[in-house]
Amino acid sequence: MSKIEIRNHPKFSNVFISGPQERLRLYTTNLLEGKRVYGEKLINYKGIEYREWDPYRSKLAALILENPLTNLFSEDLKCLYLGASSGTTISHLSDIIHSGIIYSVEFAERSMRQLIQNTSKRLNIIPILADARFPETYAKYIFTNVDLIYQDVAQPRQAEIALENCNYYLKDDGVLIIAIKSQSIDSIKKSEQIYAQEKRILEKNGLNIVESINIHKYAANHIILIAKKEIN
Repeated sequence: MSKIEIRNHPKFSNVFISGPQERLRLYTTNLLEGKRVYGEKLINYKGIEYREWDPYRSKLAALILENPLTNLFSEDLKCLYLGASSGTTISHLSDIIHSGIIYSVEFAERSMRQLIQNTSKRLNIIPILADARFPETYAKYIFTNVDLIYQDVAQPRQAEIALENCNYYLKDDGVLIIAIKSQSIDSIKKSEQIYAQEKRILEKNGLNIVESINIHKYAANHIILIAKKEIN
């Protein structure tokens, strides 16, 4: 039995914490007991197995530790995940929205192989080998509008890619979470200029940015924008 006392996150359902407020650790309940995805710690507390969620390896974890105001999750959420990589963050999201579905888009074949290997028994994840720049190419795999789009792609056109996917798949009043990496867009301009530029693109095209959160202490040259799609 672990000496760590794990408790419910006060805001986000199916997210758990331990430790004092200034040194919080994050956890999700393990959908597949005994299985690790990226070497994370497994902790048994009161008969439930939890996976520690590393904010230095997951921008979504970093976002949660920065305490956004927006309520992001429900257990039956429909999510489109752009830039799924090998499955670190998406596996925790799978734990959180265990009754929902995650359409998981990844372009790199090697990462896709790792994603499938890491998440093949997680039945709420649908891996899609595709390029997020061309949302029409994976429409045949996505059967409904989604509640949430989470985007973490190291591409120059990050805001445009998000918009194109929102136009295709995000329901009215749905939420976009986009991790903006300034160095991927322009390695010369100052990060703040890049962030302002990407915000303008999103706002000009009908997305209402409700929060802008700096996660530099976990991921250099990154902010996360939370936006809502306006109801037509």
